[in-house]
Amino acid sequence: MFTPDFYIHLIQSTKRGLTDKIITDPVLNKAAHSFITAQTQFAIMLANNFAEIAKYSTDTITNKWFPKKEVARAEATTSDTAPAQDIHTQGE
Repeated sequence: MFTPDFYIHLIQSTKRGLTDKIITDPVLNKAAHSFITAQTQFAIMLANNFAEIAKYSTDTITNKWFPKKEVARAEATTSDTAPAQDIHTQGE
């Protein structure tokens, strides 16, 4: 509900409302609205890029710090070269 897009649209709609009250000339008002629309698209693009980079970075660091158990188990089985011995049969 309260995503970055929500706040971007909230701020930009406030700008549009203020320009409607301040700029009475229809040509200038239309130009101001076009500029605000371009700002909105740019801000949304930046927010999405930041979210994607943050997700990628977090996933990469998490995979490095906490490798998946299947990978760790596969490495452990390949490093064990000695045959397994039963502790109950030792010394016989």
